[in-house]
Amino acid sequence: MSLIFAVLVDGENASYNTYSAVLDEVEKYGTVAIKWVYADWTSVQHSNWQNILHKTASSPKQQFHYGKDAADHALVMDAIELINNNQRINGVCIVSSDGGFYSLAQRIREKGLHIMAIGNESTPGRLIKACHNFVFSKNLIDRDDSEAFKDLNTLLITAYKRCVQKNEPVYLGDLGSALKMLDSSFDFRSYSVTSLKALIKEKPNLFEIAEESHDRCFIKLAKEQTPNAKGGMFGEIRMFDKNRGFGFIASDYGDFHFSVSKLSGGIDQYKVGSQVTFYCSQAGNSERLNTNKCKSVEQVNLYF
Repeated sequence: MSLIFAVLVDGENASYNTYSAVLDEVEKYGTVAIKWVYADWTSVQHSNWQNILHKTASSPKQQFHYGKDAADHALVMDAIELINNNQRINGVCIVSSDGGFYSLAQRIREKGLHIMAIGNESTPGRLIKACHNFVFSKNLIDRDDSEAFKDLNTLLITAYKRCVQKNEPVYLGDLGSALKMLDSSFDFRSYSVTSLKALIKEKPNLFEIAEESHDRCFIKLAKEQTPNAKGGMFGEIRMFDKNRGFGFIASDYGDFHFSVSKLSGGIDQYKVGSQVTFYCSQAGNSERLNTNKCKSVEQVNLYF
């Protein structure tokens, strides 16, 4: 059964900076149908939310500070109404680090719905344990919505990674759904082709057809995207501190550390989310790496 989520955000506790990444994370588990953010929007301290609410088509829920935790109470009441009256919603994501939402999470779980929450490391354990799935906000990869998918290849690879499981081929229909979730304006006709399959076949450097029949098609990454004898691998920059001169690349073979001196080309070309190929003398070892003990990279190249 696919999950249809209501994302309920404590706007006075959560950060607007990670909100796009929050929605991306929830969409890994299902479809987001409701996006409500609670705060006293008459307060200037919440003005930074405005742009991101517009970009993500989220609904601001106004709650004046009539008393302590007024916005929290409004969120709880709306959540209870949703789980009792909206038969379409079968998943709820609470975005807050406030342990006071523990009882709500437990009630949602008892109702038989999927409960997810996203918060920081200070979140009390009672809220974490009440959820089927809790995600620490530090593990989210934020992206700049204005730049994220200007490149078609980046969009295709990101959608593919949303779908792939244990290196199994991806059903083309699932890829199409992921593309629309990432970019609601995506339309293969914009690229002068008659189908998504035709578009994929025009990208032999990215994908190859793993299985094809008259009504079904499965794809996988092109062979050159897997580790080779020279240690070339494909990954994505998940953390990059330009001031301190280092970062981390996430890949199917673990996390790898790199320094800016190893970047091919100008440093300004690279950012969190950049797709890269990289080379490491120990590449090919499939053992999952500890982030704090990851292997060093000898060279990093932008993939696109």
